[in-house]
Amino acid sequence: MEFRQLEFFVVACHHGSLNKAAECLYTSQPNVSKVIRALETELGRRLLERTGRGVRPTPYGERVLEYARHILNDAAFISSLADHNQGRKFTLSSYPSNMIARLLIDYYKIWGDQYIVEHREGAAEEISNHVSEGISEIGIVYVAQKQLQTFKHILSHKKLQFEPLDVKEACVYVGPKHPLYFHESIELSELSRLRFVRGIRDYFSMEHHLAQVNVGAIPTEGLNYAMYTNSDHLIIDLLLHTDVCSIGLNFLPSQYEQYDIKALPINNCEPFLVIGYIYPEQHRLSESAQWFIKNLKDIL
Repeated sequence: MEFRQLEFFVVACHHGSLNKAAECLYTSQPNVSKVIRALETELGRRLLERTGRGVRPTPYGERVLEYARHILNDAAFISSLADHNQGRKFTLSSYPSNMIARLLIDYYKIWGDQYIVEHREGAAEEISNHVSEGISEIGIVYVAQKQLQTFKHILSHKKLQFEPLDVKEACVYVGPKHPLYFHESIELSELSRLRFVRGIRDYFSMEHHLAQVNVGAIPTEGLNYAMYTNSDHLIIDLLLHTDVCSIGLNFLPSQYEQYDIKALPINNCEPFLVIGYIYPEQHRLSESAQWFIKNLKDIL
């Protein structure tokens, strides 16, 4: 069995047509049929059946299709880990953050001719896994103070350490279409009347610990969520063009503001989120990683 056979089969199922699959794969329709027939012969069962509109997987083909997609996705991910720059790269994982993105641009302006950058976004567990598996050199996370010891305990099992940089409070981000756009701050009691978009859901995320902001804070389940998404682009567009708002960290400096979005401090909200970075135990950070951490700390 070859990856090529699985790829031809997956593409044919995706398009529902051998002709369209051939166009996508830059080959001929007879060649696509030949490759898939060879796979069917090897497996001893039919994978595709012809219909009046094209082709579709048989019930057995459906099972093979699911596994084939996983295999191809995993192979593509392994390929992405290849070091094509002789080790001269800076690898970073973080929560979705416009500020991190802009800081990476500054990094490129200084180090771009010496290092390539690999940046991945995810939740705390994904970020810590990236660092423990050597995919990323460091990971930028924030975690509620009350959960800090639990978080560090989990990291210790992965032989990772967490270095705090600062402690920040939560805020509400609003765009020009929001009725509170011209306000200077917001009361905690007002949150239940607003419509929110919720981003990445994670046990150690800021949203999960909103109830710990101070006494009387409402849990996130009590907020009115109009949309859930892991797309930073969608969140930004919602803030810019609708009355939807979002809860975030109040640590975006003026030089990194590129959208018409305001951060409204929550009155009487004490700082409770620890921002820091994850790194492997007994690991000396590279020169580029040290630069990134220093500049992130300066911003905070």
